[in-house]
Amino acid sequence: MTQDAVRATAHAQFAKTYGEAPETLAFAPGRVNLLGEHTDYNGGLVLPVPLNMGTAIALSLAGEAGAIAIQSGHEDKRAERQITDAAARTWSDYVVGAIALFMEGKTVDSGFQISIATDLPVGSGLSSSAALIVATLRALCERTGRDMTPVEIAKLARRVENEFVGLPCGIMDQFAVSVGEPRHALFLDTTTLQYESVALPDTHKFVVAHCGTGHKLTDDGYSTRVRECQAACAALGVSTLSEVSIADMPKVEALESPLAERARHIVTENQRVRDTVAALSANDMDALAAAMNASHASQRDDYAVSIEEIDDLVENALRAGALGARLTGGGFGGSIVALVAEDHLDAWSKEINQNCPAARILTVC
Repeated sequence: MTQDAVRATAHAQFAKTYGEAPETLAFAPGRVNLLGEHTDYNGGLVLPVPLNMGTAIALSLAGEAGAIAIQSGHEDKRAERQITDAAARTWSDYVVGAIALFMEGKTVDSGFQISIATDLPVGSGLSSSAALIVATLRALCERTGRDMTPVEIAKLARRVENEFVGLPCGIMDQFAVSVGEPRHALFLDTTTLQYESVALPDTHKFVVAHCGTGHKLTDDGYSTRVRECQAACAALGVSTLSEVSIADMPKVEALESPLAERARHIVTENQRVRDTVAALSANDMDALAAAMNASHASQRDDYAVSIEEIDDLVENALRAGALGARLTGGGFGGSIVALVAEDHLDAWSKEINQNCPAARILTVC
């Protein structure tokens, strides 16, 4: 679907569910991360791109004060929540948390009626949760007249995931969704929040393909990686692993396993982001592909967040003619991103569809 189609679906669902048109409508895109995986909660460098897929929120302030009614076309059901609810480990937590933190310290004198439409597959590694939160915050800003910058929205969206949902993620997803520009990579330092836009190549495309197995980042694997990175920081005497440079690798290699492997991934991944920005600026597709391939190997071997289905899809993507391919997102399932020459895109897609029946191509950017 196009953005207009997603917005129209949210509007129509709202009218059908609540019997009247919504008071406001907002949209936020998903994102694919070209390079810089798991570096954001380590204060590092990332390079995400907003997608042409995303989530729309139709919203009205109506009903009993503090009551939240949420209709999700994706889930094909409704949730009835309260603004005072704690997280319930369900899909509606992202909306409830966004409303609760947005209204923090303010008088709540109405209810919230919401309809959600999206073309982002849940568990695909394309930031469906960040898109849902940012779209909700944008709708709330528009309806209440509250003026928030895109950076402020990104920061609040991260609080929703950290403090309400309970996922110890960094700010990359929320920042890319809220601040990023179409057809540009967002080169972001997650410590300083300094960023710049980097144009994507004209001759090649980044293809996002789902492996057929979804992920759930609130499961233990993600939190375990966060704890392991914190332990590596303590052993190295630093606040974040992004304070460690390539020159410090002898200290990293001296750590016990698996801390050495986890730290090695973060240090080398930060360098790969720098290399990728330089490659994009120079239109050097070979260097870009090398960084992507090295990143996947590091995620698979050092950070241990890949799975067999992802590795098979990456290998098939390369055999079909992609220059580079890697796991994108938090891992443990989800999607890959592959660098494919535009004039080879149709043939590549056909071969992937034939050789990987469980996989599906989601979008091209």
